[in-house]
Amino acid sequence: MGNVWTPGRDATGLVNEASWALVPKDRWIEVAGTPLTTLDAEVKAALPGFRDLGSQGIAGVINAYSGVALDAPRARWWAFGGGHADSSNNGIYRFDMSKMRWSIEQLPDHSANWAGVPWGNTYSSYPPASEYARTHPDSDVSGDEFFDPVRPAASTGNPTARHTYNGLVYNPDLDEVAFGVRRMWRYSLTTRKWTRHNPFNTPGASYNGETGYGGAAGWTFWDEVAGRYVFGPTENGNYSRWWSFGDADTSWKWEVITPPVWFFAQMARVGRTLVSFPAPGHEEPHVHFPRLITYDLDTTKWGELKLTSDLVRARCFSEYFEGTVFAYVPPLNRYIAAFRYDRDGDGSFEYRTYEVDPVALTLREAPQYEAGAFGGWHELVKNRLFYLATHHALVYVRKGEENLRVFKLP
Repeated sequence: MGNVWTPGRDATGLVNEASWALVPKDRWIEVAGTPLTTLDAEVKAALPGFRDLGSQGIAGVINAYSGVALDAPRARWWAFGGGHADSSNNGIYRFDMSKMRWSIEQLPDHSANWAGVPWGNTYSSYPPASEYARTHPDSDVSGDEFFDPVRPAASTGNPTARHTYNGLVYNPDLDEVAFGVRRMWRYSLTTRKWTRHNPFNTPGASYNGETGYGGAAGWTFWDEVAGRYVFGPTENGNYSRWWSFGDADTSWKWEVITPPVWFFAQMARVGRTLVSFPAPGHEEPHVHFPRLITYDLDTTKWGELKLTSDLVRARCFSEYFEGTVFAYVPPLNRYIAAFRYDRDGDGSFEYRTYEVDPVALTLREAPQYEAGAFGGWHELVKNRLFYLATHHALVYVRKGEENLRVFKLP
């Protein structure tokens, strides 16, 4: 087997338990045949003449600053991303651990329907829709959808491809995948249709990070108690207030102001608490580091957990960096974190992997979880590292053209 495991499957295509039992523990293993790119031929067969206009093709759905929407109890997740110059593919793709395979949840819009569209340098906005929104400011049309008064076949109402950052979430109560990047979009896995909502029910609403809604980049969570989607638009320097959307009454609310300590952070949800780990080196000089920043969904209060470590502030990477890795492992009650740090003082600022103990409040190196054998941590991993109780394993979706990685815990 080495470091690559080829799943054994039964007659129905499900991975059998005997095969999974062969996967060694305590090290990263590649799962053969699991790149997202394996679906490229299937997409093109279903849409004759389809062409991804982006530079990365279908791999860009994952690689372009995007995470996944995880359904941990059923060990599956969805990808929707691309955008900018990377990929125009706005399909939805599902991975099932039970089969160890990707499948098409929804086909992308057909590029043949965009003939003659002057795209410019990005595929995150559809030019005919943007122009219509500009000339019809009272309409509910925006540039992030396929609306086209000239090309009816292109006017599907589906969202354009885009960087979803950590904004993609699965909602088990409504059985839908949703995100709050630019506008709010929801894909029903029951009806197989998209629904979009204008921020605060305002046609043409814009975002600027301070006074407007901060829908450019960040996180989306489903609050099952309040019945609301909660959006934290803070991932890459956007300090806007949080905002939320109620499913039952379609109401919008401003939430609390986001403190700037979330800048360059990664976040996990633990129960009713959102826990963030800002990459050491980006805090102000007088601020304690390293630390965890918490947000209580019930009380809407922020908190701080100061960690002890042997980190030296001068050796922390302080430049622009969106590559913090952070995931919670419930059976260990530990967080696995990774970030760039100049441990040897030679200016290399290589990735280092750590373990955070939220009880002892310590940050310690954890080389046992290093992903170096497979190219290391990826700077755009977003939320594509997570724990699955169904398999008692860490799962790492590194790139769209690469195999899945699994780390079985003892």
